[in-house]
Amino acid sequence: MVDVYVIGQGPVELAAALEFAEVGLSVRLGRVATAAPQSDGALPEREGTDWTDEAVAGFSPGEVTDPDGALREFLEHVASPLSTGGASLDAARSVVVPPVPSLLRGADRTWTMQPTPSVFGIPAVPLSQASLSVLGKRGAARAFLDRVRPVLTIGKTRSLGTLVRSRIGATALDRLVDPFVRAKYGVGAESVDVAIAAPGLNEDVTTTGSLCGAALAYAERHVARETRVHPAGGWRSLQGALVKRLELYGVEVASEPVSGVSRVIDAAGGEGGEEREWLIAETGTEIPASAVVFGDRGVDLPGAPDEVASLGPRMVRWMAELAVTAPDFAQQGAARDAAGEAGARAAVEVVAAANGDRWCAAWERDSASAPEWRLRVSGPAFARDRVAESSAARSHVRSTLDGLLRDLLGAAGARPAADPAIDLRLVPAPFATVAARDEALGHTTSPGAGESTCIRVGPEVHSGDLAAAICDAREKSAHVRRRLTGIAE
Repeated sequence: MVDVYVIGQGPVELAAALEFAEVGLSVRLGRVATAAPQSDGALPEREGTDWTDEAVAGFSPGEVTDPDGALREFLEHVASPLSTGGASLDAARSVVVPPVPSLLRGADRTWTMQPTPSVFGIPAVPLSQASLSVLGKRGAARAFLDRVRPVLTIGKTRSLGTLVRSRIGATALDRLVDPFVRAKYGVGAESVDVAIAAPGLNEDVTTTGSLCGAALAYAERHVARETRVHPAGGWRSLQGALVKRLELYGVEVASEPVSGVSRVIDAAGGEGGEEREWLIAETGTEIPASAVVFGDRGVDLPGAPDEVASLGPRMVRWMAELAVTAPDFAQQGAARDAAGEAGARAAVEVVAAANGDRWCAAWERDSASAPEWRLRVSGPAFARDRVAESSAARSHVRSTLDGLLRDLLGAAGARPAADPAIDLRLVPAPFATVAARDEALGHTTSPGAGESTCIRVGPEVHSGDLAAAICDAREKSAHVRRRLTGIAE
């Protein structure tokens, strides 16, 4: 028997396992067998990098942010040596990539550097040369009216798109704001709450008297919220570092996949009795455990409780990444500056697919000296449906994606790199509204959640927000371990 059985080996599940192991509780790690779907697209999919890869499953590995610093604190904790003079796990150390200005399509459809400072493209100076280049004279003049218009709905405009359109006009919304909003949320700015995209921006509008003034006051907070974070060795190296750290605590790693879960009920209590332990079925054996942690992969197992099986992202989106040669605009001075920072987004645009869906395309490269670029495209958010995750649906997405990529590469004068494999994954779409976020996360504050010996963790619960998922998993694990060690009843 083990104290805790953790189902899943992604970074969130491993973070939960570490919370138990560090206080001396016995832990066993299990995995769920998953077969990778096959693709019949023109370009091959890279094996081991889609949703079957637990190291990066459930979140967008190139888009991880950490507004509160919880993820960076955890990465440094994993990297630190266990004893004085011990070896550190440098692959787990955090690397931060602050956002840099990106190229946008200007008034004449040429690539133009976005105005700065800004918040999701909202310019602090609407009549700057950069604003004029993107918006044109008429669009910039309309945006400038924001400075003289009274604030009529003080701090009460819910929709970011409505706020932008009413204050600085439709042109600014379409050319400056929508590309960044769609890149992050998978929906247009009209469908995103201000309180989600930029908490406190509405209040700054009230204080400064204009949206552009609020963008100037909010700019530093926006940079902090949008700074990307990743482990020095990559997410797969973090997974290895966590397993290595757990092995030092004697954590068992199951060699066979988990096939089912069942509760063992106190015979005297019947169906309403108190949970005494769990049985985790592996191939050919059953492992009893006092508590169980379900990762995103474990919720579909036979016997998984309804309270964990019902949790998960309501909205998802397709995301693909392809290594490409340098686009034509790479030689522009602005593009060189934008791509000078490791992992920085050099250019971003919204494009329409053949079926009318609006996708977001971002051009990036690892450093200014790197020969290859990455083209990352993300589709519109849609309500999660198992049918949409089937092989047939995936093939349809690939067909749409191949045409979209051909158009993008042709327009940019680029082509697939020597290894033209596509990383294609289905990921949760971030919460776009406060109502959606509160509905999805309401379980974390329920009275039963603090008393259960069964917890659900993973990025999907937090709609792909890895930093929030790790923080939540560590807090939940701390509550359960108090019960298991007798500190709390």
